Amino acid sequence: MSEHGERRPERKFDPARADQLDAPERDSYLPDAPLVELLELRGEETVVDYGAGTGRLAIAVRAALGTGGRVIAVDESDEMVARLSARIAAANAQVETVKIAANHVPEPDGTADRVLAVNMLHEVHSERALEEIARLLRPDGLLLVADWERGRDSERALGPPDEIIYSEDGAAAELEQAGFEVERHPLALRAGRPAAGVIGRQPPPSRRGACNQAATASS
Repeated sequence: MSEHGERRPERKFDPARADQLDAPERDSYLPDAPLVELLELRGEETVVDYGAGTGRLAIAVRAALGTGGRVIAVDESDEMVARLSARIAAANAQVETVKIAANHVPEPDGTADRVLAVNMLHEVHSERALEEIARLLRPDGLLLVADWERGRDSERALGPPDEIIYSEDGAAAELEQAGFEVERHPLALRAGRPAAGVIGRQPPPSRRGACNQAATASS
């Protein structure tokens, strides 16, 4: 059940399992440093952590930026936002927390230089999250998606059921359909662990129409 007593869709993360997001073994299969490195930060970017969970990566991004830029951590769950806010306060990190609904982030178009979406893509299947991320990103902005990969280890104890997650091809296709120019970065961090890494770059206005036409033609 959700915090409002409604039945939670199977693909949505259960906040009751939030401790798993900070378990020590996470460092063995999804360490922070390689993900932060892929964001190509220079120190002045605005970064949105979309589906920020407990804030682990948002705090790591803040540390990488130093004193510049902005970090905005968003989540749709009241429980997760409360936990996220408490962790950020305890870390004394300059990270803004935002509760969102219906995949709407209350920021202007083109706010973000980078968007980070970790273990989130499978949760927003058939929703408008990628459309909202595209709205948030400035031209030439970067979206980093890392998620559990279908078929890599169907007997793993952690993570969602294999049938509701994407293959790397499927994740890339979703981003292309949303108008992103896609680069694949298989995150071979440890065998049998979440390892599909896809970077989507927001094309500049001069190429955006062509990218959307190509995505439509291939669908």
